This record gives sequence, structure tokens and C-alpha cells, in this order.
Amino acid sequence: MKILLIGNFAPPYEEENLHNLSLLRKLEDEGHECSVINNSPNPSPDKRFVDTNNYFDFVLKLLRVSAGKDVIHFLTKGYLRLGLLKLMTSILIGKLFRAKTFITIHSELFSIQGQMRSPVGGRQTLFTSFTFADKIICADKDTYHVASMYMRKSNFELIPSFIYIPDDVRPQEYPQLTKLKNKEKVIIFSNVKYPSFLFDILRKMTSDFPLPPDTGLIISLSEKPSAKFRHVLEEAGKEMQDSLLFIEPDDLKTTLAAFARADIVMRPLSCDGMTFFESFSISVKKLMRAGNYVYFPGGMLFVKEGETAGMCVCILNTMLCMEKGMMPEVRAEDSFTRIKSLYGK
Repeated sequence: MKILLIGNFAPPYEEENLHNLSLLRKLEDEGHECSVINNSPNPSPDKRFVDTNNYFDFVLKLLRVSAGKDVIHFLTKGYLRLGLLKLMTSILIGKLFRAKTFITIHSELFSIQGQMRSPVGGRQTLFTSFTFADKIICADKDTYHVASMYMRKSNFELIPSFIYIPDDVRPQEYPQLTKLKNKEKVIIFSNVKYPSFLFDILRKMTSDFPLPPDTGLIISLSEKPSAKFRHVLEEAGKEMQDSLLFIEPDDLKTTLAAFARADIVMRPLSCDGMTFFESFSISVKKLMRAGNYVYFPGGMLFVKEGETAGMCVCILNTMLCMEKGMMPEVRAEDSFTRIKSLYGK
């Protein structure tokens, strides 16, 4: 099949763009001919991908790339107005070219923002997109329940998002991750900026609430680390230097290897490559591994009100003690197999 994927395919890496890249890799490994439009404001390092600047540039490139495609798949977190306009345009152009059209809504704030759409514009955009799309894939139950408010036909699917860890990505083979070799638990602080609420929690964790010696911390920065950033952490966590390591925001393979070892990932909220509310909110998710796949079966949002960094660290310590569960949605078959089966129907 000839498939066009549209979404965030650029660093800094987190589960949204790692899922999109995983879907692309799996499709290409099976011999499908794939094209990519990167919908993030950040440029993609892969020269095969088409970057876009504004809405009109997006439409022109979409028209050029869509011709002859069997499938057009738009992947988004689905709560930015411009993103929804691009979504609707992609579905309508897909129908113009007689391609099958798919939408994936990653979990984030859609379960909140989706209920607050304006009756003029926002809701009509969703109604139109969901009506003409062949399938709408929701990554979690909350997103599914809110998205189904705009259901006009039975074309909704609940398929958890995933990250594919290829066999050639082995955590033990990466020098940066050697500190994790004997660690029982691993926490990723992803896309950290200084200053931010996420950084406040990280500093509190490395100074006032030391973790057990069998727990490792991986810090992925959203930008090149400043000397001040490193100095603050090194001073705060002198006793944790053997458990603390950094990875670059654009190092895809090391990031995948880190996710293959992680138990919890924390990051600022984002949508289509843009970061939001970093001064007072973060996303926290538990990870689950099944074969070569990583899933995100449970999560929460931390919203700052007063001095809450210490409280958040206590919650994280509790989460580390919880046993990993199994998602019923992935017992029968993995998420990629389910998506591929929808393509073929």
C-alpha cells in the first residue's frame, strides 16, 4: 500500500512522535511505501519527511503528496484550532483522492478540551472530520468517550498508542545507559526546561527526597543543557551521581533504549510538537512492556498549586511500588496489527 502519515515526527522525542515513528518503521519493514508530512513547528532530521510552515504551505504540500495514496492517516493530540483545521483539510483532500482516511487522537488534553469546543467552528470541524473519516482511533478510554460525543457513525476504535523497540536497540549496548544496568526502576524526565515545574520536581527529587539506590533517573532535555542547568542538578544531587544521566533531545536510538527500560515517564504537556503550561503542569505516565512494544496504560496530570513539588515526589515513589498491570486491549493482538488490519478492510 501507499500510505501518507501526517503528524509530529520531529524532536524533542516523547510518546507522541515516538509512536508516529514506530508506526512508520513497522509499515516500512513490511514493505509498504510511506510518505510523511511533519506537522510539528520543529524541523525533522529525516530529509525524506516534508516539513511545513503555515496552513497554506501545508495545504499545497498535502495536495502534492496525497496523489495516488491508498491511505491518509492524520495523527494528533487534537486540541489546537489550527491542528483541527489541518485535520479536516487532510480528511477532505483524502476523500477527493479516493484514499482511505484515518485519524489517531493521542491522549493529552482532548478529554478536557474536546468538551469545551465552540458550537461554531470547533465542534463543526470535529463533526465534519469524524463523519468523513473511515476510522477514528483513540489512544485511551477517556479520549474515546469524549470523541464519541461527535460520533455520526460507528467508525471509532480504541487502540492504545505504542512505541516499537527494534531488536537492534538494546539498552545494555548504549554507553550512556550503563548506569542503569543494575537498577530495578527507572524514571525518565523528558523534555525538561529550566526553569519549569518539571525541573522543580526533579530538583526536589535529587535533593530533599532521595530515591532508593535501585532507582535510576534519565533526563532528556528539550534544548542543549546550559551550564547553569547542569550545575543546579549536580549540586542538588551529589549523592545520586551514579543514578543520574542525561541524553540528548534528538538522540532517537538512545531515547528508545531509555523507554525500553523506563517504568515512569514525566514531561510537560504538548500538542503536535508545541509545549504548553510548562510552568505549572506536567504529564506522568506508567509504562508497560509487551514483547517489542511499550504501552502507556495509566497516567495523570500534576497541576501546580503552591509548593507541590515535594508532594509530587511522594506520589512518584508510591507509583514505583505499584505492580504493573496488563491492558485488556492488547491481550489479543498488538496495536500495530490492529491498525494494519483496519488499513486492509
